[in-house]
Amino acid sequence: MDKPTDRNEIMGRPSKSEERREQILDAFERIILRDGYAKASQRKIAEEADLNQPMIHHYFSGQNELLDAFLARIISRYSQALNEFVQSNEAPSLEQVISFVCSDDFHKISRQNEVFFCLIGQGGFGDEMFQKLSSVYHRFLQEIICHLEQANIANAEHLAYMIMCFVIGHDWAKKLGFGEHRNEKVAHDLLSLAKLSCTES
Repeated sequence: MDKPTDRNEIMGRPSKSEERREQILDAFERIILRDGYAKASQRKIAEEADLNQPMIHHYFSGQNELLDAFLARIISRYSQALNEFVQSNEAPSLEQVISFVCSDDFHKISRQNEVFFCLIGQGGFGDEMFQKLSSVYHRFLQEIICHLEQANIANAEHLAYMIMCFVIGHDWAKKLGFGEHRNEKVAHDLLSLAKLSCTES
């Protein structure tokens, strides 16, 4: 992996190397959405990204490295959104956490990550691929647990899993045409269940 050392890095802008990697990952995502992961060869990615094939290999030595970078990008989108929320809300309450993960702003991240859900839906994976996809959910879960614990919320692990299931399930429901207007109701119902869970623990 190239380590950017040019003026762009010093000025806080993406380096040429980083921009090229993002260009390749963008092409990779478009192919998964349009044609499926099985057809995302380096040749096809090069054509989609308007680059020559050796350039793809220069930045990603093979399919495993490309997939790892793709999954890291998925995780980073969720992590960045959660971290920005926490930084703007000192010791957020349970209500604030749930309101945020059910908000339109947070669901925009899931729409960005639609390619990940599409990839899961394609199925037919071996154990190694399955473990890599599963790791995204585990990382997302740990992020939520961490933020709940920082807010001194009881039964953080159980609540985090409930929140994750609701958020992901809600995004799938919206894809099937159930609409965006249910966010507020989802947040209300989830908060009621979360408070009940805390009381029972």
